[in-house]
Amino acid sequence: MKTNLYFAAFLLLVSVSFISCSTLNLDSLQIATAKEIGNTKTEDVNIYDIDRGATAVHWKAKSPSGCYECDADLEGKTVKSVRNVNCVNVECDSLGREK
Repeated sequence: MKTNLYFAAFLLLVSVSFISCSTLNLDSLQIATAKEIGNTKTEDVNIYDIDRGATAVHWKAKSPSGCYECDADLEGKTVKSVRNVNCVNVECDSLGREK
């Protein structure tokens, strides 16, 4: 009986941890990237290769103006937004993929 209780508690902890880690959404990265790049609509930014750490997030983005590698600090306890965004333009191939 104790084993089942411990297992249930473990599953609950894992579920809550997963939900809290996934609160950073794609929209917030698209908005942050479009603002950092400038002269770009949010919907024109494609985000991929997201690497979220405990205090920062790194991602790659493609827009009509080129390819970018970006990073930012995670903001707040719920980590729904980013701050100190930095995007660096990187070279793309003819298909718009980073070289």
